[in-house]
Amino acid sequence: MHIRDVTADDAAAISEINREALGYDFPVQDTRAQLERIVKAPNIALLVAVDGEEILGYIQLSDYENTYHRPLKNLITLATSPRHQRRGVGRLLLAAGEEWARADGACGVRLVTGQNRVDARKFYAANGYEVRKEQTNLIKWWS
Repeated sequence: MHIRDVTADDAAAISEINREALGYDFPVQDTRAQLERIVKAPNIALLVAVDGEEILGYIQLSDYENTYHRPLKNLITLATSPRHQRRGVGRLLLAAGEEWARADGACGVRLVTGQNRVDARKFYAANGYEVRKEQTNLIKWWS
């Protein structure tokens, strides 16, 4: 198992992981378009864990800059295929993401996870993440 940068050709596997592990049913062609868009963005890490040709999971991080603390990275997504969970894939991806964050000068990594994602919350706690505050996630969609 190793970590590499994502490619647009990983879209089908990532779409499947999103559906199976996270419950997000986003079409493959839209996933591919997003991957192509994301990899062009500045200061984004989008990495996949691979065993042979099979993608086991992925992690996405980006800058999290604001005026009230030192630089952080925002862990946007960390997902592992349900077939490969509890095999160290998530820990390997998290370590790679944290390494990228440190190398880029971040003082830490922050993330948001849903209350219903009990296993994810336990995973992050076991990897040194602490609950800082509870929040409400809001969104406004453009039509």
